[in-house]
Amino acid sequence: MSWPGKGVDYYAYVETNEFTTLFQQPTDWGDKTASYQLDTPNTMQHGNLQISENDISWHSHTGHYSWQLSKNQAPIADKYADIAPFTGNLGDTTLGNMLQTPSLFGQGWAVSYGFYDSGSGSGGLTNQDQSYVYATGDMSGWMGDLAHSMGTALTEQPFSTFALPGAHDAGMFDPTLVTSLLNNAEFLASLTGVFGSSIALLAKPIALRAIINLAFTQKDNITAQLNLGTRYFDFRPGYCYQNITGGIYHQHNLIPGYSYQSFLEDILSWLDHHPTEIVVISPNFQGFAQDTMKPAPDVLDGMLNTALANTKTLGKIVPGYKGDLASSYTTLLSQSKRLILLPQTDSTEDASKYDSYNDSYTTTDVNNILAALKGMNTDGQASHDYTVLQLQGTASGVDGAATPAIVTLSDASSPLMSTKPGFDFHTYPWLVANVASNLSASGLVVFLNDFCDNALASMAKQITQARASKL
Repeated sequence: MSWPGKGVDYYAYVETNEFTTLFQQPTDWGDKTASYQLDTPNTMQHGNLQISENDISWHSHTGHYSWQLSKNQAPIADKYADIAPFTGNLGDTTLGNMLQTPSLFGQGWAVSYGFYDSGSGSGGLTNQDQSYVYATGDMSGWMGDLAHSMGTALTEQPFSTFALPGAHDAGMFDPTLVTSLLNNAEFLASLTGVFGSSIALLAKPIALRAIINLAFTQKDNITAQLNLGTRYFDFRPGYCYQNITGGIYHQHNLIPGYSYQSFLEDILSWLDHHPTEIVVISPNFQGFAQDTMKPAPDVLDGMLNTALANTKTLGKIVPGYKGDLASSYTTLLSQSKRLILLPQTDSTEDASKYDSYNDSYTTTDVNNILAALKGMNTDGQASHDYTVLQLQGTASGVDGAATPAIVTLSDASSPLMSTKPGFDFHTYPWLVANVASNLSASGLVVFLNDFCDNALASMAKQITQARASKL
């Protein structure tokens, strides 16, 4: 007899053999627990488990899925989800709201994790829940750590030798403004062009859930992203659509996220406390719904000056630009140039970007992403200031994928999260195996991803070391 069940794809990355991840599920009518340990260091790992009706007790409606993470046998993190085998619905859980799954930090360690509550698999989306756990050492000072271990073999090379882990649409983690704007009839009307006319008919909490599921690309704040090791930020500062409200915020089409002023001040305050680190930001207007949303370059420059004044870092941190990529790490530190801007804002300092992104990224198939990455080459690098390898797909743009994210009752149903761990499982090893050989070590390379994480920073650290050894 075949019993109804719900599957979970579980993924783990542990940087060293200090860490162990343990995934668990009930079996034998709830009388036993099956455990699956993933602890191979520096390897993207994956398994699948199935929770069936005959795995839970006669009196239960859900099965208890959980993971535990330990360092040197001492527990440091654990999360769980009670999953109904017949419907796939979540019961009690610590994983049921994407924006309430922040990365964790402790003495000498960092953990990023996420969960996707899958539906039936419509629109090409998976019908298996997705769960990942990535554990590394402290990544908040990885540049300085690598510089210390490699010495002049890295520090006297051009800064462009570094490979930087990056946050795609870095400011799309904060629902504060969009929550407020859902009380604005004009804003609701503007959403119909993106989400369809039904969005205006939804209750506000349901409309907010749909917006988060389809437009939010990060779930950690800027300080946490930095502590995870992220050193490149794709931030899209713009006025709100049709000037519905004042201020300049990250704009995802016409959905506003985090304040640009707050973003700059977060970066500068963090840099002030991390003297060995250099951060690159790329202000740009990609995907804006209308040109009137674009601030003039001098407006953005003024916001940077205000941020320097507000954080009392004026003179302590000096902005750099594309010309500074040729300077060495040592030189940049000596000049206090630890914030480098590579804008695409029609400014005099604009930097040209060689980008892997193309229309094939609207997909749930990681082979499309791998094909785009394989197509990047040294000839393309040579005619641009820097290179961006994008690792995320846009599953929300696949036919049929958006509707489940709009009508769902789950706060963990982002199509973007549905593909993240499975894509990471393939793209991260590809980067380690191919970037140092496929691309010139003299041109800055960025690895851009949704829901930025410490595993990518660990990979970038290894790749930087390999690139420097070629020079």
